[in-house]
Amino acid sequence: MTLFRIYQELLTNVARHANATRVNVTLSDSPQLALAIEDNGRGIRDDEFKSPRALGFLGMRERVQPFGGSIEVKGFEGKGTNVSVAIPLLAPQLVYHA
Repeated sequence: MTLFRIYQELLTNVARHANATRVNVTLSDSPQLALAIEDNGRGIRDDEFKSPRALGFLGMRERVQPFGGSIEVKGFEGKGTNVSVAIPLLAPQLVYHA
């Protein structure tokens, strides 16, 4: 559910702010749960996503934190934005029977 909500927020950001014509989304689960979203929009600036007013990005960071996850945002002026979200997969629980 965490990744789905982050995915929703990122696509909303692309639609509202990026002026993009293309979005690529990748989801993988090895060796961690990873979501990557790349667009060809205007490119986010560092001050935009690090700002205390950037509540969407703040919320994303808060969502991954309890899982030991991370979010990385890279903007390329005039070329787009890449966002990577990673959440470690938990080791399977060992069950011991006496």
